[in-house]
Amino acid sequence: MDLINRVKNLILAPGQEWETIAREETTVGELYLRYVLVLTVASTLAGVVGRMLFGWGMPHLHGTYSGGAALAGAVFEIVVTFLSLMVMAYLVDYLAQRFDGERDLLASHKLVVYSATPGWVGGLLGIIPPLGVLGALFGLYGIYLFYAGAPTLKKIPREKAGLFTLVVLAATFLLFFFIGLVTAPFHMMSMGMRHY
Repeated sequence: MDLINRVKNLILAPGQEWETIAREETTVGELYLRYVLVLTVASTLAGVVGRMLFGWGMPHLHGTYSGGAALAGAVFEIVVTFLSLMVMAYLVDYLAQRFDGERDLLASHKLVVYSATPGWVGGLLGIIPPLGVLGALFGLYGIYLFYAGAPTLKKIPREKAGLFTLVVLAATFLLFFFIGLVTAPFHMMSMGMRHY
């Protein structure tokens, strides 16, 4: 698998690429080491560099990163991403049967990981923080990718793929909301933010 072509094909020709992915022999370990790690590190580092150069901010709240805190925050973000993808894959595998799909954990990992591609590509815009919003919007394309890939990878009937995607999206939102509540204090401490 050529990573750059995989990213390009998922974004420009997802139907064909999902067929290729379904036939592709790989392991969960290879998927995470050769794809997730590279894109997560690139996206995370782009955001870290952007925040170090420009700071981070919201209305009435702004701050800067120290070098060590930025590195700690990046590592934390990467670990949370890996764990989140793995939990999501198990969730997708569990829900698939309820929509007349197949349980296949490797296929679930493929679907979850490759659907996250637009988020990582959009995350590269984080090197210039104001463009981060555009990156986040581009990440929403991952929802369509998931919908398009579910029938091919999980054998979800096409007429149920939309509802399956919505249920997974709702469950994922709740999952990330819970993860955010639990990890927010640790994330703030790991980043060592200074307010001004």
